[in-house]
Amino acid sequence: MKDNTNILTIITWGILLSSVSVLLNDMREFDFMQFKEFQNWAKTASKDESWFTSKNAIQWSYHAISAGLFFWRGYLIYGFSYFLSILKEIENGNYFSDKTIKYFKKIGNIFIWYTINILVLRFLLAAIDKSTFNFFNELKAEFTFLIPAGLAFYILAEIFKRAKNAEEENNLTI
Repeated sequence: MKDNTNILTIITWGILLSSVSVLLNDMREFDFMQFKEFQNWAKTASKDESWFTSKNAIQWSYHAISAGLFFWRGYLIYGFSYFLSILKEIENGNYFSDKTIKYFKKIGNIFIWYTINILVLRFLLAAIDKSTFNFFNELKAEFTFLIPAGLAFYILAEIFKRAKNAEEENNLTI
C-alpha cells in the first residue's frame, strides 16, 4: 500500500506543479501594462463622459474579470493540494479519520464553487465583449467533469464518515 501511495503522491505533485506552471505562464503573458494605461486615462478623463460606457472602463472590466479567472484557477489548484493531505493520512493508516472526511468535503466544495464562479465570470466576459454566451456550451466545454467530481467527493466524505462510525462501533463491541 505504501508503494501505491508514494506513486499517487508523485503523480499528484506532478499535476500540481504543472498546473501552477501553466497558471504562472498565463499570468506572465497577461498584459498588466493595461493598468498603467487606465491610470493615465483616469488622470485625463473628461468628467462629463460616463465612465461605465467608456472604452477604458470596458477594458478595465475585462482585466478585472481576467484577474478573477486567475484567482479561481489558483483556488482550484489549491483544492488539488488536499489530495496530498488525504494521501498522507492514508499512508499513516488513518483511512477514516476526521481529517480525510473534511478534506473530501473541501475538495468537493472547491470544485463546485470553482465551476459556478467561472461560469459567472465567463458570462460577464461575454457580456463585455458583446459575444455570445451559451450556458450549456460553456458547461459542457470545460466543466462537465468538475460538478460531478465535486458531488462525488461529497459522497465519498459521507461514505468515509459512515465507515468511521461503523469502525468505531465495531471496536466498541470487541
